[in-house]
Amino acid sequence: MTSLNKTDVFLLKWLNKQKDIVYQNDIPKLTGIDAKTVSKSLYKLEKLGLIIREQTVHNKRKTYIVKIDFEKAAKQLEEIGETLFEPRDLFEQIADIPCLSCQNINKCYEGGFYDPVYCPLIFDYLFGASMREKYPMSKITAKK
Repeated sequence: MTSLNKTDVFLLKWLNKQKDIVYQNDIPKLTGIDAKTVSKSLYKLEKLGLIIREQTVHNKRKTYIVKIDFEKAAKQLEEIGETLFEPRDLFEQIADIPCLSCQNINKCYEGGFYDPVYCPLIFDYLFGASMREKYPMSKITAKK
């Protein structure tokens, strides 16, 4: 398999961190890498099956929506001693889970007095507090 260079690895990690749609023509501005280098790297990553590029029109110009194939990219990076996530990124993903700071964590289990199925903190974490208007807490916390 073709080896990945520093730019390829950087772009895979960068794409993995993006939460919004990524357009190929925006990548040079957002990463500081020149357009030709980005284009060559993305072409290579696509041929390796690590990303998917879908042709589209953005700002009246033809471009591609770029998506990472997480499983393939993670496996390829692992083979060369890299990871898609830095330890700090992994921590940030789990640090806000309400169970980690809950005083009742040791008493919480399904069917118990503190039941994660009916926990308003978990509901807010998963769906956002704004969903409470649509689903009042009395419906969520009422056990059957």
